[in-house]
Amino acid sequence: MKSVIIDTNGFLRLFLDDIPKQADEIEKLLKKAEKGKVRILVPQIILFEINYILEKYYLLQKQEIIEKLEAVIATPHVTLESREVFSEAIGIYGVNNISFVDSFLLARTKLENVKLFTFDKKLSSLASSKV
Repeated sequence: MKSVIIDTNGFLRLFLDDIPKQADEIEKLLKKAEKGKVRILVPQIILFEINYILEKYYLLQKQEIIEKLEAVIATPHVTLESREVFSEAIGIYGVNNISFVDSFLLARTKLENVKLFTFDKKLSSLASSKV
C-alpha cells in the first residue's frame, strides 16, 4: 500500500477551505485512506505547526484550534505519531493557559511516568501536580 504524508498546508486547506480545489483534493485523499487504498502518515511536527499557524497567523481562538487538532487525532485511518500523548495533551491544553508544546510535554511525562526538568515555574508546578 502506498503511504503519503500530508503536510501542514494540506490540513490548513482542509480546515480553512480557503482554496476549495485543494481542500477537495485532501478530502479525496482521506477517503482513499478510509477505504484502505492509501496509508496517511502524520508526523508530530504537523500538529504543532497546525496549532502555531492557526493561532499566530489566522488568529483562531483556542477552542477552534483544539477542535481542528482533535479532528486529526480522532481520524482512525490516519497514522499519527504519539496519538495517545496528543489526546492527553489536548485535554491539558484545553484547561490550562499554557502552550500546546508544554501541554504535550506534560502529557508525555504523565503517560510515561517521568519527571520534567524545566526552569519554567508555571510548567514545573503543573508537572508536579500531575495535571
